Amino acid sequence: MPLSRWSKRHEKTFGKKKEKWNGNFRLPPKPECYYTKVKGQCRWCGNMILNEDGSINGRKHWHTECATQYMIIYHSREQRAQVFKRDSGVCNHCGKSSGRWDVDHIKPLVEQRGVSEDNIDWTYYAMENLQTLCKKCHKAKSKSEVHLRSNVKDKRLKSRGIGRYNHKKFIGDTGRYNINKFIEDK
Repeated sequence: MPLSRWSKRHEKTFGKKKEKWNGNFRLPPKPECYYTKVKGQCRWCGNMILNEDGSINGRKHWHTECATQYMIIYHSREQRAQVFKRDSGVCNHCGKSSGRWDVDHIKPLVEQRGVSEDNIDWTYYAMENLQTLCKKCHKAKSKSEVHLRSNVKDKRLKSRGIGRYNHKKFIGDTGRYNINKFIEDK
């Protein structure tokens, strides 16, 4: 069940025409059934919503689990509320509990950039891919991920014979700061 309330800020799209996805990896495309015109059909999974006696419930548009999943993906307030309920604000890396924490994607969402609508990996948006990190640990993890991505990009450019700058001048012979080193350092 979603922890935050449904409000007027949520766009009403029941029965509207399907929108073309703009490729924003932070907001994945909604499924075909999201734009349904059938009362009693779940807008997330497309299955019918049944009453206890087996009849179709024409007053509902969402299964409880589907509404929660939708809210976690598309509304950051709900995402934070669900992660806080699960982790109680305790950093998943250092174990400290403070009032300042961030929700972090274990597998970074940026890996979904450039993926077509049909090939999106929905595990990147699931609760299992979310963790609580204190501000300090989140900053260090994000920094290491940026270095890893730039290192991969630099290797691609170098393989094509295009060099951006001399790596040894900036980072030495050892290479970029990586996530494994981040974990060992703590």
